[in-house]
Amino acid sequence: MGKIISIAIPKGGVGKTTTAVNLSLAMAKKGYEVLLVDVDPSGQCAASFKLNNYKNGSIFDVFSSTKKIEDVIYDSGYDNLSCIPMRKSSYNDEVRLLILAEKVMNLRYALSTLLVKFDFIIIDCPPSLTGTTTNILNASNSVLIPIRATKYSMDELGRILNHVKLINKTSNANLKIEGIVLTIDEPKTKISHKIKKELILKYPNLIFKTSIPKTIKVQEASFDNQPVLVYDPQSSCAKAYLKLADELILRNELRGIFFE
Repeated sequence: MGKIISIAIPKGGVGKTTTAVNLSLAMAKKGYEVLLVDVDPSGQCAASFKLNNYKNGSIFDVFSSTKKIEDVIYDSGYDNLSCIPMRKSSYNDEVRLLILAEKVMNLRYALSTLLVKFDFIIIDCPPSLTGTTTNILNASNSVLIPIRATKYSMDELGRILNHVKLINKTSNANLKIEGIVLTIDEPKTKISHKIKKELILKYPNLIFKTSIPKTIKVQEASFDNQPVLVYDPQSSCAKAYLKLADELILRNELRGIFFE
């Protein structure tokens, strides 16, 4: 059996979608069958794979019960990696999505049926806590939290960790913290050193050793509608995502919960 990992934090601009896209591709390059599911209303994941024509529908149609989840899986164009897109949503769509996503058991069952085919299902959540994100976390095995070296990110980290504790008590006792990854990192700055030190002191068992460096290559890759692993595989950022994939795999093996 595979594992469902949500990537979530209630803040934009921290590299959440970049992490979802590039970590998924990195895992696929390691030989694992990976499904990337976009539930962020901005619908940016599919753009990274130049998927623009959702003729079979999107995750929105699954929530609407007009499509089965297996019908909206698309080939990413890369070995071992598939994608379920989210169509770019209007305000009315987002409101409707909040209502539709409350069908937690339906979503949990739909995703679980795919675990016989995929080793990892990675979900890009909206930059919020309530509504859709909560319902996705209820259907997940774990959550990976990307943060930047800023006070605001640290504040939001505390919020999501407390939210996970609440979910553990009320609706998904099995939800774990996959880990915290520092993104858009500027290692030579004082604030980066300060945040890393604080993370290690507060969350020694949660913080990934691998951090994702800040680089213009990410913006260039996004503009070109490519993952940075494809746009510039030799960039520091691309290499960091490959290392993050290795670390994530090793953590699961050491915990003895891989493919439970």
